[in-house]
Amino acid sequence: MEYFWETKCLHKYDNFLLDSAMSSSSNTKSLQRVFGSDDAVLKLARADYYKYRAANLMFGFNASIMHGLESFYEFNAFRKNQLLMFYEETKSAMHCCADAISKAKTNNKYLDYYFMPQFEVGQQELVDIHYYTYLIDLFAMTDINPELKNYVYFVNEFLVDHIFFSTQKQTNYEKFVSIEEFKKSKRYFRFFLNKFMTVEFLTEFIGFGFADINPKEKEINSLTQTVFYSHDLMRIQANRQSFEFEKECINQMARSNLRRYSRRFEGDQSITGKYQVNIKIGFGYTYNKYNTLFHFLNVVKAYWNNPDISNVQVFGKDIRVLLAISCQKIFFQKDHPGYYYYGPFENGYTLDLAVASSVGNAIPSVTKAKHNSRSQLMITDRVFEYDYLKRILHELFTSVHGVRIKSDNEVINLSLLSLMLDFGLYKDYGSLLNLPFLNFLKHETDTRELQVEVANRIYEFDKKNDSDFVTRNRVEDLLFETSYKFIVNKHFPVQSRQFRLIQTLNSDPDFQSYVLMVKIYMSLCQINKSSEVDYYKVRCDGEFRIVIPHNFSKATSNYLDEVTQSYTFSEKDDFIIYDDLPIFDLRPEQPEINLHKVRFDSPGSVQSMVKYIEISNVFKVIDEVEKYLIFIADSVLLVDNSGENGMAIRINKMGVGVATVFFNEAISFIPCFKYAESEDVILFTSRNINYSVSQAGQFCTDYYGMKHSLMEFINSEEVFVDLNDEHIFQTFKLSELLTESKTVIYFPDYLLQVPDRKHLINLLDLAVHIRNISFFILVLFYLRRGSVALEFIEREGSVRKIAGPWKEAILYVLDRAESNPHYEAIFERQFFNLNQYKDEPLEKFIDLLCQNFTKYQRFIDGDYQIKPTLKQKAFLKSIICAENPLMFSEVGSGKTKVILPLLCQTFLSNNVEAHKNFARGGKLKSTLVILVPEHLVSDARTQVYRYCLNLNFRQEYRVYDDIFALMHRNVRIDGSMKQIFVTSFNTFKKALTYDVICAKVWPYREKVLVVADEVDDFLDRNKLVFNICSNKSNSFVRPMLDCFYEVSRAAYNEMPFPNVSLSSNVEYWKQLHKKFIAIQTEIQDASRSINRSFGIFNEYTLRHCSTNVVRDIEGYKGLIARPYESVNRAMPGSYYSDVERTIYLTYVILTEDIAKYDELFQAERKFISFEYWNTYFVHQLDFDDLVYGHEKLSEIVDKHPKTRDGLARYLYEIILRRMEIRDKSRSVNSIDVIFNFDCIGFTGTPFLDNYPTFDYIRNGRKDKIPDLIDRSFYAYTSDRLSVSDFEKRFIQFQGQNNNVLVQYVSSDFISKSSNEIETLQSIFSNEELRKKGTDRSSFNTLVDLCGIFKQSTIHDVRDLIKKHFGSERFKFVYHIDPADNRDRVLCINSENDAQYDEEFYNYMCNTYGASMRDKIFFFVDNRNVIGKDIPFQLVYQRHYGQPLFRKSVVLAHDVDDFSRIWQAMGRSRTMNETEFSIYKSGVGGKIDEGRGVQDIKKHELTRTLYVHNCDCKMAGNISSIYLTLVALHNLSHKSFYYCDDIVNAFLEKMEKTISKKIELLESQLSRHVLKNAVPAQIFFHILTDKFKRSPNKSVSGQDLTVDNIVEKLLHDIVNQKYEQRVPSGDIFDEFIMFLSGEQGSLMEISYTKQQQKQKQKQSNKNQNSDAMGLFNRKNQLQLMFETDNYFENAKIAEDDLSKVLLNLPCSNPITTITYNFGQGQQTINLYPTLQFLYSHHIQGSFMTSEVQSLFKNAATDVSKFYQHFLAKSKQDQKSNALAMMADDEYEIKTKHNFILPNPLYTIVGLEKGVYIIGMKEQFNVHDIQNQPLKDSVKYIADEMGFVLFDETEKRSVDSFGPYFIEQYIIMEVLSKQEVAENVIDYYHKNKDILNRALQKYDEKQGTGFVCWRFLMNETAKTNGDEQSDHWA
Repeated sequence: MEYFWETKCLHKYDNFLLDSAMSSSSNTKSLQRVFGSDDAVLKLARADYYKYRAANLMFGFNASIMHGLESFYEFNAFRKNQLLMFYEETKSAMHCCADAISKAKTNNKYLDYYFMPQFEVGQQELVDIHYYTYLIDLFAMTDINPELKNYVYFVNEFLVDHIFFSTQKQTNYEKFVSIEEFKKSKRYFRFFLNKFMTVEFLTEFIGFGFADINPKEKEINSLTQTVFYSHDLMRIQANRQSFEFEKECINQMARSNLRRYSRRFEGDQSITGKYQVNIKIGFGYTYNKYNTLFHFLNVVKAYWNNPDISNVQVFGKDIRVLLAISCQKIFFQKDHPGYYYYGPFENGYTLDLAVASSVGNAIPSVTKAKHNSRSQLMITDRVFEYDYLKRILHELFTSVHGVRIKSDNEVINLSLLSLMLDFGLYKDYGSLLNLPFLNFLKHETDTRELQVEVANRIYEFDKKNDSDFVTRNRVEDLLFETSYKFIVNKHFPVQSRQFRLIQTLNSDPDFQSYVLMVKIYMSLCQINKSSEVDYYKVRCDGEFRIVIPHNFSKATSNYLDEVTQSYTFSEKDDFIIYDDLPIFDLRPEQPEINLHKVRFDSPGSVQSMVKYIEISNVFKVIDEVEKYLIFIADSVLLVDNSGENGMAIRINKMGVGVATVFFNEAISFIPCFKYAESEDVILFTSRNINYSVSQAGQFCTDYYGMKHSLMEFINSEEVFVDLNDEHIFQTFKLSELLTESKTVIYFPDYLLQVPDRKHLINLLDLAVHIRNISFFILVLFYLRRGSVALEFIEREGSVRKIAGPWKEAILYVLDRAESNPHYEAIFERQFFNLNQYKDEPLEKFIDLLCQNFTKYQRFIDGDYQIKPTLKQKAFLKSIICAENPLMFSEVGSGKTKVILPLLCQTFLSNNVEAHKNFARGGKLKSTLVILVPEHLVSDARTQVYRYCLNLNFRQEYRVYDDIFALMHRNVRIDGSMKQIFVTSFNTFKKALTYDVICAKVWPYREKVLVVADEVDDFLDRNKLVFNICSNKSNSFVRPMLDCFYEVSRAAYNEMPFPNVSLSSNVEYWKQLHKKFIAIQTEIQDASRSINRSFGIFNEYTLRHCSTNVVRDIEGYKGLIARPYESVNRAMPGSYYSDVERTIYLTYVILTEDIAKYDELFQAERKFISFEYWNTYFVHQLDFDDLVYGHEKLSEIVDKHPKTRDGLARYLYEIILRRMEIRDKSRSVNSIDVIFNFDCIGFTGTPFLDNYPTFDYIRNGRKDKIPDLIDRSFYAYTSDRLSVSDFEKRFIQFQGQNNNVLVQYVSSDFISKSSNEIETLQSIFSNEELRKKGTDRSSFNTLVDLCGIFKQSTIHDVRDLIKKHFGSERFKFVYHIDPADNRDRVLCINSENDAQYDEEFYNYMCNTYGASMRDKIFFFVDNRNVIGKDIPFQLVYQRHYGQPLFRKSVVLAHDVDDFSRIWQAMGRSRTMNETEFSIYKSGVGGKIDEGRGVQDIKKHELTRTLYVHNCDCKMAGNISSIYLTLVALHNLSHKSFYYCDDIVNAFLEKMEKTISKKIELLESQLSRHVLKNAVPAQIFFHILTDKFKRSPNKSVSGQDLTVDNIVEKLLHDIVNQKYEQRVPSGDIFDEFIMFLSGEQGSLMEISYTKQQQKQKQKQSNKNQNSDAMGLFNRKNQLQLMFETDNYFENAKIAEDDLSKVLLNLPCSNPITTITYNFGQGQQTINLYPTLQFLYSHHIQGSFMTSEVQSLFKNAATDVSKFYQHFLAKSKQDQKSNALAMMADDEYEIKTKHNFILPNPLYTIVGLEKGVYIIGMKEQFNVHDIQNQPLKDSVKYIADEMGFVLFDETEKRSVDSFGPYFIEQYIIMEVLSKQEVAENVIDYYHKNKDILNRALQKYDEKQGTGFVCWRFLMNETAKTNGDEQSDHWA
């Protein structure tokens, strides 16, 4: 061992070898053969299987291909591919299968599982083969009738001639048996005839052969071909060594593939399996709202002659609707009634047949033998019978009598084309389509010509679409998966590639046509049995471009997409280059685009366990002899093998070598990359790196049971968010969690440090692959400490999965093995034993801790890079011991990098004195929660993981990076072990709104210690509260909308209060007018960025967001105003508690940026009435041009400016009507955390309000509240300090940053800039002018404190820097990646965007030395002003004696908060050496720019800002004092969160009900706060402390103990909060003015405050109508039934309980509406079907026990159920008639409504006032005959107003039917459609016009007012004069 300790580097891998090009196929239109296993699964078993075939039948069964199959649908696609090679020879048998199975009544078990994808049914061969695969699977499980058997025998007797079969004898198994001999074998041949290609056969026999086949090889033997071997035989031989070459090759194949192959076919099949069919309401499942095929066909048929129908009306905007409609699941059974209900199968956490979910097994899950023998089917969708659907389509196309569809909407026409092609109707009916490109075909019905045209259109679209990664191949994969699986939100990971693609497809409406084009292309490839060439889509210069390569590989395509998005590639002179190195030559028509494999070998005789290292997907540099680029884990390796001195490798310009290094006994002999200039090393992990491991003299790579597949036998439970926005746990194999990583290990201590848990999983995999037991043990120790739950699968059944040394290692880590002192000694040295210092005094313990701390650091220039200073040690002690729980430390003092990790290590120790202080007077702490701002979470997590995993060997503790780990059953905070959670402020608050977490935390909260970094931000008065809301539709009526518009317009245009005399509450509108004026003044006075810092939150603004954005693309959220803080940062959109502000800002956007609403206008323009045109546009443009034209809204306004007001008014009303308002609210604020947990914290800007601690509250103290933080350096206005006294306090605040030189500069010029870049240009020019003639520094840093640059990209900034300073002044621009907060540098002269890491820093030092600071321009965006550490500043200063930030420009502009200005300055960690320019607006005479740079404390403006800051932080504002009351209220209720009863204050004000609500709130607060001793005293002390600091002596001198002043103050605070307080003319006005901070008015309009109120979802997931929240348990309903044969059961309607149950109507109305139009009050009841209740659209509270009881036994007597329903609905109508009020008030009121906003539905009209509501596809003309209430159905309509069925034949708004006013009242209440508002408005004001129009309308364009253009506007135009007079 001494040799290894001294040598370290055992040997190098200096020999470089170009191994081969990555596998690819010729990129032609002809069918391609697959000769290698690379990419083979993608080609043979997924979306591309129509264009590839295996080299021969046997090669397709090669185990190296087969083990890649992850699900049955891939397995079946693979089998179909194999059989297609022999279809012509076996056609006579296969062609009969479908019909024969259909006729064989007893042989259809599990047939429901074997549906076909729609895109395949157009090719008869695939239909035949598909049913043949079902037949052989059925035959493998049970006996079938002789006719069916003969089909199987016929095919297999043919295929037997194409297989190779081993002798299966140990003596000569490498030999074949001849076909003749094989046929003579009763044992094998009979088994082959019965079972070939089934799971049972492939379980019994496995195909082994080399992974590549040489087509030119003529010799046929076991080394040139794939051969079937007995599985049992190979299991034995895999563990044996043979000295015969052929046998040993086969043995090696078995070792490499057998286990992986076996897992794909594990499990027995059974014909006796049963189904448990489930409808689970409120469990996260819903019926699929996307598959609305019948609705679509119904609408098309009913409105064939209507040119106005659009895809948005029919499908909506969600691409999932088109995916579902175009990817139907089809089966063939002519005697079937048409469809059966189906969905995914649930098995624990896994879902089979669910998109984005894989079971990892090729066996049909429904056939697998189970313990309870039941398959759990979740009903979510339909599967259609082919002939049934074809018949419906045929009837549709024949019913139009050869008339072409009038609508030219491309999406609708493409959807019809897709159906025509798949169901063989295109040749007969293709001419009916209104698709212009069909006219380009020479032969319109020629599908081959059509295929070429479609392929060309796809290609052209891809060429134009240079902003997204979407390609035909990706969409094909998604369509392929969607065709075989169901789209369900439950367990659909938002991190999945499928969701990312769906999210991108939703970002642009053009993708709707694109997806359909790709679907049509897939169908045509099947129909024509041909394909087009493929292409790569690579990202160059920030845009995607298309490359058609000579050879194509899907794996290469995916890798190029991934790598070109992660790294910055460019194009120059038709070459794709990276960092000026050309890698692809694009000049040829089909260029060679090849990636390569390379090898690193040891040059000498010395070798280690790893013989060589092979790396895949390597780029070769063109025109260089041997230069290669390797991309791994955000690093770029340049390999140069062309030099005389051999191979040279550089990582980001730094030289490295490849070697096997001995670090210590635990980390020994690891292949790594070693820096040439230091002893530090890098461990890279990637799927592209393969380590060839020596067999160590053994014959098996898995020697001693050391399986290289171990990672597949270790499961981890991971928390993630699914599409229901639920935090759920799912079990993953560790092999499924592998990524790339880069881990640096520092000399000389070589401690293993990782930044996150992913690195540990990757390193564990590395240890397994290189067979390094000690490294495996060490990493596993770490991984256990960072995991919620790890499970080790030792054996499955009789098969041992974990054995040998791996098992012993795992047992050792779990402390279940026999004691091993040698191992203990080795590994104990890798852990710092802090527990040995249990009794040490705290000061000495901290010294010892800091000694250990240095060993984690890089060793440079003979010393450790970071060593805790005396000041840092003292600060750490103060944090632990000080009476003040919150501590001040200067900006840049190392709080995150030094103090936080040391604090965590102290917590994980058992030091008695430290833990006594941590207890803070309460119980000993066992849980530590670290809270940081959102953008610092990754940094904090990195520090905790680096320093906290290697402490106290064998001690059980956990480190979690997700607070929602608390939801796991294994995670407890009862003190059983220590735990650390790292999370953000808001995420912690969000967690405390979850009841399950509250129940777990509340009893043990005294054992929790909360540490808050940047605690001033946590307690910022504007960021205190975190709201979780559910939403509902508003009930705005048109007069109210008119008032909103007029008041908004008046405020915007500085006009006086408008006439709103129609309103019943004029005072409200007057107050609102004042408020809007205040908001307008605020946004105009604010900075340029804030002035435009709100936008609309839609698919366009979010298209490039990689994080999960919960949004509803169907709803209003793309229309209303949102702050760019939520738009650009991809955060869940802020939703203002102040809806009035939202309403006004929406008007501002609509007025100033009307182009954002082009799409909305296009969808709604046809509903502009003739009267509206006559009022607003008659003199501007023609009616037809406005309503029917194609010009965009923005174009119309540009051409006709006077139309702006009328158009804005029209759209404003639409937007506001669709706007959701809050329904329920649950909130947690920071004060709740302070009150309920022992907290400590620290900050560099210690200005914050004061609150009592948990210890103060716990002990029931009533004395003066101690200071949370030292305030001795605060300077209040009331102190009236002299200059010298102020400077003393300021110096105390400055600490070590005591020589800060600053110049204040006026930024008033910013308000005159036209855009952000112009502002930046002005700053550059200004700074250059200031430098001239002086020796002052040029600035190299810009901190955008006020958020000027919200919409500009870092590329925009870079371009301006280059333009202004030239290309040589700066070489790089530093910036922070908004996606992951990583430090990056963008090259000035290229698009290269690299990590700003140690390697880059060293490269810059080596290249430029001390002048490197002049080569980097540092740009710090607004989001990273607080706490973000820009690396290497202190290292640079120590090394070169000067600051890295030469001069820093801080853009404060309108920011008056000195804390934030100081934080922005603090991005320089060398404040005393960096010069600052602070740009500030509105300071006028307060600054003298001529005085130049001087000490910051000498500036008058500094004092003004500092004192103002102290005053404001102390006073707070109305929200902060109100939230203090709320927190005290929560405290008395023992609750972390508060449920607000006043959720829509503006409505309460408008309806004059706010006073009563406020009185009730006051009463509650008074009772629970003021009548409760401890809360009352706390509130008293808080007020007293604030008031005594007031500069107003009447406030500061007031005695609060007299005259019930506190109670009156509570009254005034609550009223002021809700803007209801009226000035009283006494001292209370002064109190409230003081408590309002700088607000200074009745209205709390601060934009900043509202920006911080993040809206997330909790119990009711209404923010996204796609999200199905879990209902409370009491509101959940599970209906289930069992069946032996689900397919057979579904053939008879009466026996199909799925159909029976889903159609059942609930006799309790879900919505009740009353209306009165002058004829007395009328009532409308909506009764939901069970299917509608099983949707995204309902509130869980509707599912009461009464409602549930209606359905629980409904299936036992269905007719009785319907009788009860009809009787109950009639009884309801009678009750309503008796309660009718005879008054003349015109009104619509919703008595109750449990339907969420924006539902998709159809309603059935039974009679006046009685309607059944179902899902969108539930009621239609095709299904009506299957409805039990068919005789009662009078008409069917949907939420858009489309009438799908009508037998009333009544055209009257007063008679029950599709034109009856009730239909449009329902639409108005539920879906806010503009046509509904129009009808109601006309009904109210001009009913005669409606009736006259109805009399003239012939319904050629369809039924209902949805045909407004033809029904109303044409009539109005004809009678224009008369009706205009009438309207007037």
